[in-house]
Amino acid sequence: MIKPKLVIFDVDGLMLDTESQWQKAWQEVGEKHGIQDLGTTTFLKCVGRTGKEVDDIIKEDLGHIENYEAILDEIRCYGRQLLDAHIDAKPGVYEILDYLKDKKYKIAVATATTKDLTYERLSRLHLLDYFDYVLCGSEVQNKKPNPEIYIKVIEHFQIDSTDALVLEDSIVGVEAAYRAHIPCIMVPDLNPAGNKQRNETIAIVTSLYDVIDILRGDDYATK
Repeated sequence: MIKPKLVIFDVDGLMLDTESQWQKAWQEVGEKHGIQDLGTTTFLKCVGRTGKEVDDIIKEDLGHIENYEAILDEIRCYGRQLLDAHIDAKPGVYEILDYLKDKKYKIAVATATTKDLTYERLSRLHLLDYFDYVLCGSEVQNKKPNPEIYIKVIEHFQIDSTDALVLEDSIVGVEAAYRAHIPCIMVPDLNPAGNKQRNETIAIVTSLYDVIDILRGDDYATK
């Protein structure tokens, strides 16, 4: 049975169904410009990544297209419109947060998304008040897969890394938790888990409902 003192949540793709909206934006704008697979190729390479890593992926995949930067601007604009209009919570979010609160766990957020967007989206879905601490990408120097954000969260609570549990959906998020020496359960979203993620996690599950079962100590096949 896993008995952490602290459970740390990623946001996009784990608690909020934002990645599918971004995939829709990449795919539809790409098709508009005669590129048929942006949502299933280049976008999936970018999931969970930020900054220079994303820039490098885009330049490698799209640099041969004369107006690719204008296409990217259009994708960003359309994606923001989709997210401003509607965001769904992922299955099991409210149930796991209610369970953790009831059992007196400390609960935190560690996300690459900026503070203003994180607070707005979590507030919109009535999720923000569940958390004891929120740390966002705009508040750290290095982005996932660098472990900085997770290290800062456990330092805030002054606990050992082995007394925490990270919940992640992305490959880079899992690597960040692994490098911070924090046990991690992966709930894959758009990108499936591979052998590397199996080695870097204590469990790979299909939804946050499964995480509740693991915390309860139910007999669950985790990998």
